[in-house]
Amino acid sequence: MCAFGNKREHGSIFSGWRLCLRPLLLLLFCASSTAGPARLDLHSVEDLDYGRALFQYFQQNEFDAITQLMVARERARKQSQLNEANLLLADLYYGYGLYEESRQMFAQLLGAEVSDSVQNRIWFNLARLRFDQGYHEHARDLLSRISDDLPPRIEAERKYLLTNLMLGERDYDQAADLSNRIDPGSIWRIYARYNLAVSMIEDDQYDRGRFLLDKLGQLESGSPEHLALRDRANLSLGLKQLRMDLPETALDSLSRIRLEGPLSHQALLASGWAWYRMGQFEKSLVPWRVLLRRNAVDASTQEAILAIPSNYAKSGRDRLALKHFEIAATQFDAQLQLLRKAIESIENNGLVAALREHSILYDRGNFQRLPPSSDVTPQLHLLLASAEFQREIKRYQELLDIQHSLRYWGNSFPALELMLEERRRGFNEKLPLLQRSTSFDQLERLELRRDEFAVQIKAIESRGDYTALATPGEQEHLERMQRVAAGIEKISADRNTAYQQDMLRVVSGLLHYELATDYPVRIWKARKQLIGLNRALEEAHERAGGLRRISDRAEDEFTWFQQRISGQIQRIRAMRTRVTTLLGRQERHINRLAIEEIRRQQQHIVQLRLNARFELAKLYDKLAE
Repeated sequence: MCAFGNKREHGSIFSGWRLCLRPLLLLLFCASSTAGPARLDLHSVEDLDYGRALFQYFQQNEFDAITQLMVARERARKQSQLNEANLLLADLYYGYGLYEESRQMFAQLLGAEVSDSVQNRIWFNLARLRFDQGYHEHARDLLSRISDDLPPRIEAERKYLLTNLMLGERDYDQAADLSNRIDPGSIWRIYARYNLAVSMIEDDQYDRGRFLLDKLGQLESGSPEHLALRDRANLSLGLKQLRMDLPETALDSLSRIRLEGPLSHQALLASGWAWYRMGQFEKSLVPWRVLLRRNAVDASTQEAILAIPSNYAKSGRDRLALKHFEIAATQFDAQLQLLRKAIESIENNGLVAALREHSILYDRGNFQRLPPSSDVTPQLHLLLASAEFQREIKRYQELLDIQHSLRYWGNSFPALELMLEERRRGFNEKLPLLQRSTSFDQLERLELRRDEFAVQIKAIESRGDYTALATPGEQEHLERMQRVAAGIEKISADRNTAYQQDMLRVVSGLLHYELATDYPVRIWKARKQLIGLNRALEEAHERAGGLRRISDRAEDEFTWFQQRISGQIQRIRAMRTRVTTLLGRQERHINRLAIEEIRRQQQHIVQLRLNARFELAKLYDKLAE
């Protein structure tokens, strides 16, 4: 961010302004907000868990995406999808600042058999990681290993990184040539050209840098990112022109900055100083007075409070300057008192309470809402504008999500215990029936009958006794013919029974003929039935054995499930305790960041108050003379 110093001489207040022109780090916050941690080229999703992870990722639920990716790693069905999942997981670790874990995963992927596309993305991510850590030579070496088949978005960022590396070596010609080869539709081209322009301006190549910043400052786009970058380019150029004592050209640059943009405060303050440098004291008051109607805790507004009486003093209106210096000193005293109260409120956890009041901690889209009313409220606008502070708030939100999930899981265990108890009760009620069905006594009786049947079949087959295989109807006919034969023999002594005996022999012969003819088929069916019976008995033995094993180990399994539930309950409790501890630690860290920021504001205001008191003393001396 552009800042400005606090010199005692009113005319030198602006001279303390410094332009943040370190190109290698200037726009990284913009880059990270534009292109997320993972960049995936188009490919088919064949693994369900990996697809769920991608859904969470594109919904910007990074924590849920990491959880689902860890599940996908455990249940991966295809190696190619596993590599993609690991690559995305490593990118997400990078986005969370887990650089060592990210680097280890990238290294593991390089040791596996991966496609050229995945390998190139690994080289790129490792280079980006080493670049962020300050190992620029290593980053350059990694980037040089990448072939030309990167996806367009990643290729654009690769050239952007190479451009920054060249700027670090002040090789502006090659940096300009490479930035021109970045895809014109990519935001990385604009970032690269902005860094190039700022570097040139700082390295006494004003004309070349001004030309690039002028073009960036006149971008025609409705994109919020393009508009923010356009304002940044105009502000950088305007401040540099003021430092070079070119107030008129500086006004032209500053006039292109939006009045409602995030850089409008600095632009208004700088515009006032431009008019001041031109001797147009009345005109310099206009942007400063507009600035006074804005956020009083903003640094530019505080500078304007002191700039107005400095203007009066410069124009010879000493008594008016004296009055406004007194007002400025009083305002600075009041602001310091408010800052002290804000620190006391934060130390009493008032900041987290204020954020919770409007559910800012529970809804990630609430950063744009008006903060609740409290002693911390005036500072919340500046705190929430900090990328570091929002990152810590996001981590706090994720800890709250984990705490909510653990509470949900913990509340589910009573239902699991009830389900287990109902299963145990139902099993115990059916256990007697199960024990009877698994008894081997009935099977032994069936086996004895099977053995008897087998002996009968063997005896029939050895004797060829086809009558033994007669059906019940045929057996009844045989018995009836025996009775008829006995009756004929009884009456044969008294009367002639030759005809009856002939008929009996014919009928008996027909029956025995049918039985003898069907004997092969019937004996084959009997043997087949015996084989089926043997199989059925074997299957019955197996099922009975399985039921007995189930019965024997059922109680052990119920006990194991109960122990597992109890173990998980203890684990969830331990994790909830740990998360509660981490939440407290994160709250203290958030409070510490807020207090550090407020103390920086205090130091700034203290210096401004000293300036105001010093100017008051000079004016009192002048008037006394």
